[in-house]
Amino acid sequence: MEKESFKQECTRQLLNYFELLNYFELLKKNKLNTGLKHRVQGFINAGEFLGIITRSEAISLMDETHFSVFGITNEQRTARKAEIKAVRSGHEDSIFDIPAIERLVKR
Repeated sequence: MEKESFKQECTRQLLNYFELLNYFELLKKNKLNTGLKHRVQGFINAGEFLGIITRSEAISLMDETHFSVFGITNEQRTARKAEIKAVRSGHEDSIFDIPAIERLVKR
């Protein structure tokens, strides 16, 4: 398999996974089948093992695809989810010091 066709297939699989993940989050259902995630990870690992793609190229593909679906980096999304979790658990009230319209813009 050629490198470019492998990268295109990785991007297609990642895009499919991230779009489904985004869809399930919008529905407030956090139970996406982990089989799809493991399949994508296995495909990328196989490409690394066969020398078709390097780890840094795989990470770059994941980051680019993640940004195209969510509009934010994975690190930003992880931080936002942690902030929401802290607010829900009652440990963080400072989020309410910021007007809601400003919190919405920061997304």
